[in-house]
Amino acid sequence: MHRALSYRPDIDGLRALAVLAVVLFHYRVPGFSGGFVGVDVFFVISGYLITGLILKEMDDGRFSLRHFYERRIRRIFPALFAMLAVVTIAAAYLFFPISFARFGKSLLATAFFASNFEFWREAGYFDVSADQKPLLHLWSIAVEEQFYLVFPALLLLIGSRSKSRLALCVAAIFGASLIFSIWSTHHARTAGYYLLPSRMWELMLGALLAVGALNVPPRARLNEFAAAAGLALIGYSIFRYSSATLFPGAAALIPCVGTALIIAAGEGAFLNRTLSLKPVVFVGLISYSLYLWHWPIYVFGRAVLFRAPTPFETVLLIALSSALAVLSWRYIEQPFRNRSFRWPRPVLFRGAGMSIAATAVCAALLVFGQGWPQRFSPEIRTILAEASDHEPRIRECFGLNADDVRNGRLCSIGAKVEKASFLLWGDSHADALIPAVQSVAKRQGRSGLFAGTDSCPPLLGVKRADTAKCAAFNDAVAKIATSKSIRDVILEARWAKNAEGSSFGQEPAGRVRLYDDISPGRTEKETRDVFYRGLDRTVNALTHAGKTVILVASVPEVGFPVPAYLAHARMADPDAKLTTSTAAYRERQKFVLWAFAQMHRRYGAEVVYPDRVLCSASVCKVALNGRPLYRDAHHLSVFGAKQLTPLLAEVF
Repeated sequence: MHRALSYRPDIDGLRALAVLAVVLFHYRVPGFSGGFVGVDVFFVISGYLITGLILKEMDDGRFSLRHFYERRIRRIFPALFAMLAVVTIAAAYLFFPISFARFGKSLLATAFFASNFEFWREAGYFDVSADQKPLLHLWSIAVEEQFYLVFPALLLLIGSRSKSRLALCVAAIFGASLIFSIWSTHHARTAGYYLLPSRMWELMLGALLAVGALNVPPRARLNEFAAAAGLALIGYSIFRYSSATLFPGAAALIPCVGTALIIAAGEGAFLNRTLSLKPVVFVGLISYSLYLWHWPIYVFGRAVLFRAPTPFETVLLIALSSALAVLSWRYIEQPFRNRSFRWPRPVLFRGAGMSIAATAVCAALLVFGQGWPQRFSPEIRTILAEASDHEPRIRECFGLNADDVRNGRLCSIGAKVEKASFLLWGDSHADALIPAVQSVAKRQGRSGLFAGTDSCPPLLGVKRADTAKCAAFNDAVAKIATSKSIRDVILEARWAKNAEGSSFGQEPAGRVRLYDDISPGRTEKETRDVFYRGLDRTVNALTHAGKTVILVASVPEVGFPVPAYLAHARMADPDAKLTTSTAAYRERQKFVLWAFAQMHRRYGAEVVYPDRVLCSASVCKVALNGRPLYRDAHHLSVFGAKQLTPLLAEVF
């Protein structure tokens, strides 16, 4: 049975390859769109080394869980909790209250090695971007710690005497986890990404190597081929995968099998000898600390710059991360691992418990203190409060699916009268418009319904590649929109993003692809054609059903989170004002405005233009009397939406 009996420098070299892939991916270096697979490489390595270590000690009759966890504490705790302390102090200086309170939640979960559960829970339409979460990368540390809690006890239960029984049990876990991973990637993608059951097979692949179930015959040519093939598989994943790849699931097999092949090839292969070179090994030795530090440095770099770093700034941030990693490895990791701090085991365990407790208490103070807003002046707190000034019933009334619509779960808006006479239909921009519609409807004594869901423009016969629910949702809403009692239908969405297919401002790069039965929408022109056909199809169906159609043009997209930017600007200059360009808005909306004009000419649809209130000839306002009109980069706040009330009253 093959077991990890001695130190292999090539595995540290493989760690170097993994951590560099992750760092370059996180820092948005072009070409490394699949660098996230470095985490999977780490998982295979961990499964191999931990299993080999445990089995060797079990064979020697000296394995104990207490000794195992002592080593894990020495290896993981000191550098991790030192980083958490520094990052918490930095966050106190750089984060506004909402972000600081959110940081507190992730810090609390991290203290108990459960951050993967926290980030799984947070994921969804209302989640903030990864660039605002300095502890996001620690989900993988949580997965490994959970593995360390269950796997050693399982090996003790199985025993190491029967090689075949041991290999069979590990293979069974591998197979069950892989099947679950493939299933969850398609049906519960976020859970499949963050949770141990769908990642366990990667660790078990390394374990299969350690128990000798997967071996490359000791022939030089086969070893060379295995190592080269392994590198090719990892390289393919790093350079060809992207955020659009369904992952982990079956796609994770490629980098994981590649890692297993390199490990199985042994130290004699040319690639493994290259990975054993001292500079490469050194990067592997500091890989844990580099992994800990690189992502918080990136997040805080963006927080200081209030934008993505330039290539030169990226190099500086990576250099800073590397310097901190070297210091952490030399002065924190090494002393504890080499037992320079020769604390007795009970003292070490108590120290670990105290570290967890202190971190948890600090995190709880941040959460229950709501991010300590007292750090800022009343004016800044008022500005920042607009980030939470969304339509009050958003979590109840928004984000519906077709079944919700068919089952009558639409929320009422306006006056409390028996029959709804209008329908507001669209995406999150339609939800943001509710305060203005509510005000006008109440004044006129009318009741209406709201039908809105995330990322779905009200375009019949149109599908979005990034979500499967739009077509069915819109078909269900159309039946209500054309029903007898409804007289007016208001359509609102983030039109330009759907028509152009492109993100705006500081949004992550990526395209929205609309398609229908006529076109796959792969080019910009095709996307616009699909958009126009869907708009025409929708307005045509509604007007032929005798409905008055009111199209609300897009509110100006700002491209940056308005409350945070305005607060930042006011802290630097009390008289600072932020605006955006009217010309840029009209250029972005050029095709949409043309399409709306066609709907007015052909069907008599009314068109409402928010820019007539929010923009002058040269600039569009993002604040009024020092108060933000937006709660983020493109959604109006309740205060902002109410500025459109007179405009809607003219046509509604």
